[in-house]
Amino acid sequence: MIRPALLLCFLLLAGCGPANDGLALQSDYLERLQRSLDAPNASSLDQRSISQYRLPARRERLSDIPELRIGLLDLVIDARRCPHLQQLISQRNSSLGKQLMLSQRLGYEGDLLRAIDDCLPHLQDDSSLKATLQRLADDKRQQLPAVFWNALNGSPEFENYLRFADKALPVDTLEDSAALDALQRLASIGAALPAQLPPSASELEPQFFALYASEQGGQLITSLASLRHTLDAGSELLEQRQRNRPLCPLGQATPRGRILQNIFIKFYAGGLQPYLAQVDQRGQQWQAALLQLQRIDGIPTTTREHLQRLAGEQDSLWQDFRTATARHVKAWQALLNSCGLAPGQAGWHSES
Repeated sequence: MIRPALLLCFLLLAGCGPANDGLALQSDYLERLQRSLDAPNASSLDQRSISQYRLPARRERLSDIPELRIGLLDLVIDARRCPHLQQLISQRNSSLGKQLMLSQRLGYEGDLLRAIDDCLPHLQDDSSLKATLQRLADDKRQQLPAVFWNALNGSPEFENYLRFADKALPVDTLEDSAALDALQRLASIGAALPAQLPPSASELEPQFFALYASEQGGQLITSLASLRHTLDAGSELLEQRQRNRPLCPLGQATPRGRILQNIFIKFYAGGLQPYLAQVDQRGQQWQAALLQLQRIDGIPTTTREHLQRLAGEQDSLWQDFRTATARHVKAWQALLNSCGLAPGQAGWHSES
């Protein structure tokens, strides 16, 4: 008969292949802990605990931005010294230009504002076109935060990176630094608006592609949620045993205490803890970028709330993972200390 704890592997992983070993490691650790404590089976991970981190509907995350345009005819007549600006406006008014993706529009608006800035010195001070272009530039600068958020919220790349996955991060996988760097780069671009214009579409596209090409954003979310469950379930097992039937009632090592010490050394310190460190290290950079995104002007309410659920400084998945990690360490310390088997005590033998 398959223990419920193992269903964590079968239900979520649909088989324990190498790509799913992050969840398999957790399932194995929890089952060994249950057996060594002679404890009831821990509950399996509830899918709803991960599905709550689903992104809100795209329509709830997008903003309506008024179109601000200038006719090409005026530029042909009055801005002959600004061919690049004429070209950009011509492209925008074309059939293809009217179908720009939201992420492409962010780059286009940056190019357009740079072209206007370059063009203005070539126009006469009393030119009506100069005044019109200046107003257009001012209005478009004010729109940049909303354009930025539409670029992120309307892109499948950003959605893909923040969508929880069926799999956790694999054990000992190489860090996908390109995606984390891209997330931080996009956050820095948004934070600098509108004083600093966004880069062109050719520079933005690799950032969005890095997010889309990475599986590790969604896997990290699943790892944080599954580890929170595993650690809290394991802590409950350790704490309940100490409350109800202490392993070492006389404060001296017992055979059962030695078994638990061995579980701690081989399967926690030697197995789960390195994986925890891997997830924590990667999560720190991820959380820092999401915190920076939360502080950017113009963020839609639903997006801010979602990022808060994931990586906020309070009441978030990230903080729950950190709290569960600290609780589990404390539970192990209390149990091993009660038996004189903790590191530094007479009963501690790393070779056990």
